[in-house]
Amino acid sequence: MYRANGTQINKTQATALATAVPVTDPLVKVSEHLYEGVRPDGTDYPPRRRRLKFRKDQIIRTSELNACFPAPTIKAISPAAGAAAGNTLVTIKVTNATPGTTVTFGGTAATSIVVEDENTITCRTPAKTAGAADVVVTNDSASVTATGGFTYA
Repeated sequence: MYRANGTQINKTQATALATAVPVTDPLVKVSEHLYEGVRPDGTDYPPRRRRLKFRKDQIIRTSELNACFPAPTIKAISPAAGAAAGNTLVTIKVTNATPGTTVTFGGTAATSIVVEDENTITCRTPAKTAGAADVVVTNDSASVTATGGFTYA
């Protein structure tokens, strides 16, 4: 190994010239082909076609894999109020809902949760005491909270 000025250096000298860089986005090796869904018309859920995203044995950054699983967002909750006895059918407009997405009202799990598509979830409210309750939607990546998003009467 040589320096820019042409001077030959050994391993000890080269090591002294290197500085450690924190690994904030480690590399990972994909152990099998991974595909992404394709919805050409934007309305098909789940997707009918798929295309190769990462090939087997490909080395990728962890952030590239995480980007395939974005966090949800809550756009609207309808109706925004219901009986304290629960069982109100609620439609939640979201982004990035996936199969297995969960919903809680004031920390208690909703029932009859149906992920209609990546933008719509329907569920039934659990019984709670009167007052505002936070609505939390959780997909396999993260949770999002609508603070006081539902009011029990």
